[in-house]
Amino acid sequence: MSEDWSLDRFYHTIINAKDIDETVKFYQDLGFVILSDRRNMKWPPGGMAIFGMTPDAKGKGGTLMGLPGHMPPEGPMLDIFEWTVPEASFPEPSLNTVPRVLAFRTTNVAGAMKALQAKGYKTTAPEPNTSFAAAGILSVGCVYDPNGNIVLMSQLEPGLAYSRSKEVNGVEEK
Repeated sequence: MSEDWSLDRFYHTIINAKDIDETVKFYQDLGFVILSDRRNMKWPPGGMAIFGMTPDAKGKGGTLMGLPGHMPPEGPMLDIFEWTVPEASFPEPSLNTVPRVLAFRTTNVAGAMKALQAKGYKTTAPEPNTSFAAAGILSVGCVYDPNGNIVLMSQLEPGLAYSRSKEVNGVEEK
């Protein structure tokens, strides 16, 4: 980092969507609200070149979503985008596919998983894992978004900023 610039805070992450409407609905079911619905916004010609893509790339979206109580500028946003040219690829989740994971601190992971399962969303396990309590992780569970991304929901002991996994599990020798 130079003395004349700095990163200020996490701003947003782009979620590539197979279907923007289905993806927006999923994140609404997680508790996100639409801050700016840009599903039909026209993007400027050549605008996708900033992503290192062909200048004629096209898409739908840029729909910005945030969590109530954590709104911008303090809280980060999701930016839901459906690429149309070229189309984004979405590998089917499998034991041999490394997923993209979005992690959220969550209150009542078991309740969240049951509610999302009742809406038809697939989870990686039927119940949350509670075997990491020694590391300060009271409960953790995962749900797939409509694009195969995993949303990790984690409940830590009160007062912890992050888990004690390193202290509990140790480190590998180099």
